[in-house]
Amino acid sequence: MSTEERRLAAIVFTDIVGFTKLSAKNEPAALALLETQRSLLQPIVQSHGGEWLKELGDGLLLSFENIRNAVDAAIAIQNAVSDIEYLDLRIGIHQGEVIFSNNDVMGDDVNIAARIEPFAATGGIAISDRVNVSLERDPAFTTKYIGKPALKGVSQRVEVYCITSHGLPKTDMTKVDAKLEKEETASIAILPFENKGAPDDEFYAYGISYDLIADVARAGLIRVAGLKDVEMIDYAKLNYDKLAKTLLVRYVAQGTLWKLDSIFQLFMEIFDTKLSKVAYTKKWQTDWKDLATIKDHLSNDILDTLKIKIKKNGQGLIIAINPDAYEYYLRAEHKFQKRLTTNDIDLAMGLSMKAIELDNNFVEGKLQLANIIYAKGDDDDKALKLTTNALAQAEALGNQKTVGDALRFIGEWHIRRDPEKALEYFERSLTVFEKLGDKKGTGFALNSIGNVNWRKKKTKDALEYYDRFLTIAEEIGDKWIMSDALNNIALIHNDMGDSDAAIKFLEKALRIKDDLSDKAGSAKNLVNIGFQYFTKGDFDTALVYYNKGLAIDEALVNKWRMAFDRRLLGFLFHEMGDYAKALEHFEKAYAIDETLDNKNGVMLSLKGIGIEHYYMRDYDKALDFLERSYTMRKELGKKSFQLYHVVYLYL
Repeated sequence: MSTEERRLAAIVFTDIVGFTKLSAKNEPAALALLETQRSLLQPIVQSHGGEWLKELGDGLLLSFENIRNAVDAAIAIQNAVSDIEYLDLRIGIHQGEVIFSNNDVMGDDVNIAARIEPFAATGGIAISDRVNVSLERDPAFTTKYIGKPALKGVSQRVEVYCITSHGLPKTDMTKVDAKLEKEETASIAILPFENKGAPDDEFYAYGISYDLIADVARAGLIRVAGLKDVEMIDYAKLNYDKLAKTLLVRYVAQGTLWKLDSIFQLFMEIFDTKLSKVAYTKKWQTDWKDLATIKDHLSNDILDTLKIKIKKNGQGLIIAINPDAYEYYLRAEHKFQKRLTTNDIDLAMGLSMKAIELDNNFVEGKLQLANIIYAKGDDDDKALKLTTNALAQAEALGNQKTVGDALRFIGEWHIRRDPEKALEYFERSLTVFEKLGDKKGTGFALNSIGNVNWRKKKTKDALEYYDRFLTIAEEIGDKWIMSDALNNIALIHNDMGDSDAAIKFLEKALRIKDDLSDKAGSAKNLVNIGFQYFTKGDFDTALVYYNKGLAIDEALVNKWRMAFDRRLLGFLFHEMGDYAKALEHFEKAYAIDETLDNKNGVMLSLKGIGIEHYYMRDYDKALDFLERSYTMRKELGKKSFQLYHVVYLYL
């Protein structure tokens, strides 16, 4: 007689990676492996209250009463098989209503569990969103979103994650045959708020817009047009459709801000260009004392409209800020981002210092001040002290976003002093950003870890992190960080002696810089491409790229880059045997370096001038310039110097 029972259960599927290949090569060994799996795993399943439902070839179908038992059993299984040769498992877990009938199980949820398993890494565990929701409440677990699997014949929509805590490997989609649904990445351009009040109130509109873009861009898998991208176009004269096409986004948000005495009148609307309709509109007024909460409410409204899930500060908190302090913070941000001279940096620093004097718990303000100090280069130790203090306060407040930012800043401070210490902070930062779902923060942390590995000459490890950084940049469609990632990848290929690969990535970065009208970035890429041709011995092509880069830097009056470009041209003409031309470029570089008080540049230029005089047989001048360069090198603490030119002149 047929019996049928329906009940809620956590279903676990396992699969042995490479079993088919092993069976074809050595069938007795494959059969023995199945017996090993059976004898090793049955006690684990039983000890966690599970049912050994059936064996499906080399795979297993298991059932548990609840999610936690299933997850704990899966972790115990992976730990148990980790040292068993050929017993490399992928595990998938899903929870749902299961039909138990005649010693068999069936139903949509069983099929889903089977489809999830292929998304696990070898030795890893993939889970459905139902399982993930349960684990999110437990701080011992961290997971990573993979995507929505293409599930034909299944009526439910399912999301897949992998467990990344407990020593389990993350899923690398380049090694997964199963397919994901193509998801449209949410995309928006947030136009700078229009200031309808007095001209002196412009900083309110700019500062809130700047922070709003930063917050929304880091909320998850979302592409936000950068403020630089927006400001490069005449957005006030373009309609929504043209703005969307120009900035490659679907949604456009614009707003106005009008300060009347102590009251702010605000308006914001979000237009959906795909559906050609307003998706959100709101008009309200708020008191000046509530200014600090405006941006938080605006970012939440935008994310709700785009259906983006976000954990505010990691715990759903909106942290109160002294309104006077927030005003000084906005003034500082406006002055710093629009800076033209070092005096602007000093003014921004003073405003930022005032903000944290008024509110010592304003951790974002402390990070702002640390960044301004660091950018000026006056007192790196003071910047570190501020950031360390902000980190402790952010941890106490539960402000996880600021915790992640502070950890990465401290890592950057250590990177030249103690790479291992820097790596520790970067990895902690990465964990925070991944748990928050902060894609941009995650990308920056990955890039920083790549930088440490590059400094430690671990080129393969560095390349892996730079590749992951590029993947995130492409996911969120941020062209600025895409170009950074491509340049870093090119750097690794250069170190590996593969100039052709380096050129390929540099040319991709150059196309992006050209699209962004980032002339300074384009110049840098052109010179870097020229250097690759120089290393290949193709001096004529190198000269073309060097000259293009120099022409842009001269048009921008970018003096540091002009001197750098001239020195490279000096080395190039030296290799081409044109010592007079090389000398001309080194002398021009030296003149610029002197005006900039760029001691390292002066030292290199002096060396170049000395070498060219040596090859032109003017030994007295050669000796003078090389000795001056050597003296400066010692003063700068440089360890190596090719002395043979100097020594030869004394012989």
